Amino acid sequence: MDLLSNLEGGHVCWDDNDIIQGKPTGAVRVSFGYMSTYEDAKKFIDFITSSFVSMPNKSENRNTLRTKSMLLSNEGHERNAGYYLKSITVYPIKSCTGFSVESWPLSSTGLQHDREWLLKSVTGEILTQKKVPDMCSISTYIDLNKGIMFVESPRCTAKLEINLKTDSYPGGMEEIELRAQRYEVQYYENDVDLWFSHAVGLPCSLLRCSSSQNYSSLNKDRSRNLCRDVECTLNFANEAQFLLISEESVSDLNNRLSLNAQKGTHGTSVQINPMRFRPNLVVYGGEPYAEDGWLNIKIGNTNFMIPSQVH
Repeated sequence: MDLLSNLEGGHVCWDDNDIIQGKPTGAVRVSFGYMSTYEDAKKFIDFITSSFVSMPNKSENRNTLRTKSMLLSNEGHERNAGYYLKSITVYPIKSCTGFSVESWPLSSTGLQHDREWLLKSVTGEILTQKKVPDMCSISTYIDLNKGIMFVESPRCTAKLEINLKTDSYPGGMEEIELRAQRYEVQYYENDVDLWFSHAVGLPCSLLRCSSSQNYSSLNKDRSRNLCRDVECTLNFANEAQFLLISEESVSDLNNRLSLNAQKGTHGTSVQINPMRFRPNLVVYGGEPYAEDGWLNIKIGNTNFMIPSQVH
C-alpha cells in the first residue's frame, strides 16, 4: 500500500525523496543462486525480521479466545474499534462437523485439538468431504473437563467416546506425509476403526497427530512455496493454524449471488452461510474483505500473525 501511495504521489526511482511520511522509500533486492534453498531465503527473512521489524509478542500456549472479544487489525485501533469476534469453531476431525464454543484454549497448533484427527482409507488415502460426503454428518464435541471427545453419526446407534489422554492408545504409531508436511501419528484399535468405517460406509482408520515437521514444498510450477513458516506447527489444517472470515465479506458475496440470479445468469439465488467455509473464527463490524489486507491482529490480549501470501 505504501508503494502504491508513493507512486501516486509522483515518487520515482532515483529521485531525492528518500523519506515520505516518516518512512524510507527504498527497496532491497536479494538474489539467489541455482543451488539456493527455501531455508536460505528463510534465514535471510528471519534476519530482517529480527533486526528491523517490530513484531507483536507471540501468544503463549493455553491462552484462551472468547467470543465478543474486540478485534484490532494492524491498521490502527481507532479505525477498527468496531471489529468483534463473533464465533469460535473447533473441528477435531478433519472434514467432519465441528462445534462452536464461547471460549477455547490455544495451543502451539492453534485452537486446542483443532484438526488433530483424520480418517485414512485402507489404501492410504486421506478421506475428505469431497471424496466422502457422509463425513459431513459425523458430529464431534470435546469435553475438556472430562478429557473425552464425543462422536456421533446417523449411521451408528452408539455414541463413540474417545479418551484424549495420550497414554490411552492401545494401537501403535506410524508416519504419514500430507501436503509437504510429515506427521507422526497414533492410531486406535479395531473397535474405533470399525465405528468410523460404518459411519462413512467404507473401511478406514482414525489417526491422531502426535507431532509434525515442516519441510519446503514445491508449487506446480516448481517454485518454492513460501507461505508456511518452517517453525509453524500444524495439525492436519491445510495451510495455517486458523481460518478467519468476516460476516461482511460473506454478505457481500451473497449480494453478488442475488444480483446474478436476478439477471438470470445463474438461476436461483443461493445464499451462503459463513460456516460453509469451515472457519475457526468469524468476525463482524468492518468492511467486506478488509481482512484480506491485515498483516497481524490482536484478539483480547493475544496477537496473531497473518501470512502475506496464501497459495
